[in-house]
Amino acid sequence: MRKLNSQFVTTFVSEAGLGGQNGTYYGFVEMDRYYCMAVAEGYDGDGGQESAKLAVDAAIEAFVQKPGLSAGRIRACIKKAHKCLTRQSIRIRLKAGILLLVSDYTRFRYGVCGNVMLFALRNAGIYHQSITHTVYQTMQVQGQTAEKGTGPKQETGNLYHYLGGRAGITVSGKIRLEDGDLLLAATEGLWGRVNRVEILDAYESIQSVDEFMGDLQELYLRGSVDSIPCCCIAAVDIKKTYKENKAFKKKVLIWTLVIVLILAIVTTIVIIWYRIRQRKQQEVRSTMAVYEDTGDTYMSDLNCLLARQEYEKAAQESKKLDKNAERLEKEQLYSEKINISTILDQAVSAYEARDYTTARAEYIKALQLAKKYGELAPLISLIEQKQKLVSTGMEIDTYMQSGAMKEAEGDLATAGALYAKAEAMLRIVDDPEWLKEAQLARLRVQGQAAQEAKDERARARDEVIIDADKQAALDAILAGDFEAALEAYTKIRDAYIEMEENEKAEETTQIILSLQKQARAAGDLSQEDIDADEAAAFEAVLAGDTETALELYTKVQEAYLALEDEESAEEIGNIIASLGQETPADETEPSLPPVPGAEPVEPQVQAEEPVPQAQEAGSPLDQIGRVALEQAMTPILETALRDTANQDFASAIESYGKLAALCREYGDDKTAAQMEAMVAGLKKLQAGEQAAESGGDTDG
Repeated sequence: MRKLNSQFVTTFVSEAGLGGQNGTYYGFVEMDRYYCMAVAEGYDGDGGQESAKLAVDAAIEAFVQKPGLSAGRIRACIKKAHKCLTRQSIRIRLKAGILLLVSDYTRFRYGVCGNVMLFALRNAGIYHQSITHTVYQTMQVQGQTAEKGTGPKQETGNLYHYLGGRAGITVSGKIRLEDGDLLLAATEGLWGRVNRVEILDAYESIQSVDEFMGDLQELYLRGSVDSIPCCCIAAVDIKKTYKENKAFKKKVLIWTLVIVLILAIVTTIVIIWYRIRQRKQQEVRSTMAVYEDTGDTYMSDLNCLLARQEYEKAAQESKKLDKNAERLEKEQLYSEKINISTILDQAVSAYEARDYTTARAEYIKALQLAKKYGELAPLISLIEQKQKLVSTGMEIDTYMQSGAMKEAEGDLATAGALYAKAEAMLRIVDDPEWLKEAQLARLRVQGQAAQEAKDERARARDEVIIDADKQAALDAILAGDFEAALEAYTKIRDAYIEMEENEKAEETTQIILSLQKQARAAGDLSQEDIDADEAAAFEAVLAGDTETALELYTKVQEAYLALEDEESAEEIGNIIASLGQETPADETEPSLPPVPGAEPVEPQVQAEEPVPQAQEAGSPLDQIGRVALEQAMTPILETALRDTANQDFASAIESYGKLAALCREYGDDKTAAQMEAMVAGLKKLQAGEQAAESGGDTDG
C-alpha cells in the first residue's frame, strides 16, 4: 500500500576511473512497506569490486529477510555484511565501506561504516549530510580545515572504521521526507573531488535528476586526468511520499492515548493492588518469622508447650499467603516443627516421670527431625545433653532399684553404698526431689544399720544377762530352790519376749511349767518322806534308840529347811536339842544345823555347807570339787530340763539319774538326794500321763 501511494525514482552513475577497475557497487530493493538502497566501495588491492558487491548483497539480503526501520535492524544488516567479508577473506583481507539507506516511504534512516556519504537535498539546499569514519571528517569537526567544504584531500581515504576491519557503525535517527526531496549517496571518489558548494550549485540549476547527475559527473571528471578514482553516485528522487491519514492517525493516536491512559490507570491500580498485597504478604511473612523465631527460642529452652503455640500461630498465618510453593513449604516447615515440639514434650514428660526408655526413644526421634533445620542448632545441642541425662537417669534408677532390693534383703551396707552412688550422680542431674529421695533412702539405711548395730549390741548384752540368769536358774535347781529357778526362768522368758525370740520364749515357758510340775511333785514326795522319817524317829525315841532318832530328826530338819519351812525346822531343832541333852557328851555328834530364831546349840554346823554323810567314805567336798561338779552337771541338767519341758519323761528320768550318780561320785549326797527326789517325782508324773492316756484318773 505504501509503495503504490508513493513514487521513488532511483538513478545512479558508476565510473571506473583511470585505473580501469571499478571498486564500487550499488544495489536497491523496493518492497511494499520499505525501500532499501546500499552503496559500497571496496578497499582491497584488486580494485575492491568483489568486496563492495559482497557487502551490498549481504546487507540487502539481511534486510529483505527481516525488514524494519529501527536502528537495530539497520545495524544488524551492516554487521551481516561485515561477517560476510570476514568469512570470504581467504587469499586476501577483504575491506569495504558501506552506506545503507532505508525508508518507509515517509521517513528514512541510514547507517554508515566507512567513507560513503549521503546528502539530503531540499529546496536548493542540503538539509542533512552524513558523517564518515575518516580522519578528514574528524579534522573538519575540530575546525582544522582551511575553510568549510575544503581540506587536506589525502585524509579522505584514511579510515577509522570499515567492513572487514574495525566495523564501527553509525546509525542516524529517523528523518521525515517531503515531495521533491533528493537523496544522494556518493563514494569518496565524488565527495573527495567535488565539495559541498559545488554540489549545491549543480542542484540549484537542475531541470531533472538526470541533468543533475550529468553535472556531477562533469565536476567529477574535471581537472587533471592523472588521478581520477573510481566513483559511484546514486540518487533517489522523491517525487511523492506516502501521505498518512492524519485525521485517522490523530483519531488512532487519541484512542491510543485513551487506551494507554486506561491501561496506565489499570496498570497503576494493579500495581498499587499488587504492592498492597505484596506489603500484606510481607507483613504476613514478617509475622510468621516472628512467631517462628519465638517458637525456636522456646524450643531452645525446652518450653515445648509455648513453642508449639507459637508454631501453630505461624502455621495459621501461613494460610494467608498465596497458594504457591512458598505456602506449601511453610506449612510443611511449621507442621514438622509442631511435631518436634510434641515429641519433645512427650520426652520431657517421660523423663520427669522417670520413664527413661520412652524418653530416650522420643529424644532420638526429635534429634533426627531437628537436624534438618540450621536454626534449631541450639536445640540439637540441648537434646544431646538431655540424652546424656537420660542415660545418667537410667543408671541412677538402676542404683536406686538395686539399693531397694538390697535393703529388702537386709543387706544394708550394700544398699547404703548404692544409694550413695545414686546421690552422687543426682548432684549432677537437676532433680531435687529425686536427690532428696536418695538422701532420705541413704539416711534411712544408715539409721537402720545403726539401729541394727545398736540392737545387736543390746541383744548381745541381753544374751549375756540371759546366760547369767540361766546359770543362776541352774544353780537354783541344783540347790533345790525351785522358786528362785522359776523366778530366773520367768525373767529369761520376759527377756526373750522383749527380744521377739518367740520360739525361745515358748521353750522357756515349757521349762517353767515343767519346773512347776516338778516342784509340786517334789514337794508332795518330800512331805511324805518327812512324815515317814518323823514317824520313824518318834518310834526310835520310844524304843530308846536316841542316836537313830537324832539322825532321823536331823534329816527331817534338813528337809524342812530345803522346803523353806523354817517354823517346822525350828520345832524339829528344839526336839533335837532336847534329845541331845539326854545324850552323853562324848556320844553326841555335831550334825544339826542352826535353826533361825532358836537358841544356838553346840556343836554347830554351817547350813551353807552341810557335811554329807558320805564323808566317812572319803574326804569332804571342797570348793574346787564343787566347781568341777557344777561344770559336769550343767549340760546334763539342761538336757533334763529340755526333755521335761517336752514331756519326754523317760529321757528326763535317765538324765536326773545320771545327775544323782554324779553327785554321789563327788560326795554330794544332799544334791544326790534332790536328784533322786526329782526322779521319783518324774516317775509319778509319767505314771499320771500314762494313766491319762489309758483313760484312768490320777491326782498327779
